[in-house]
Amino acid sequence: MASTAITLSPAEEKKADEDRLLTALVNVCGMPHAHYKTHPIALALRRDGVTRFDMDFIHMTAADIDGLQCEKGGALVP
Repeated sequence: MASTAITLSPAEEKKADEDRLLTALVNVCGMPHAHYKTHPIALALRRDGVTRFDMDFIHMTAADIDGLQCEKGGALVP
């Protein structure tokens, strides 16, 4: 029996990649799923333009991670 490759549309691939990022943030970084829009890690990543796993997150260096900041009370904090 031959296997059939499934090809995702660009919109489906983008959604899958965003879901992979969310999974990594919850399972690896310990971010509560219920707070994925407001958690400081998610806010800092979004502020830095990191919105997808394969396209952005996996290419981050230690310096990129150390340089992340989020806005808290009007000020930027690490």
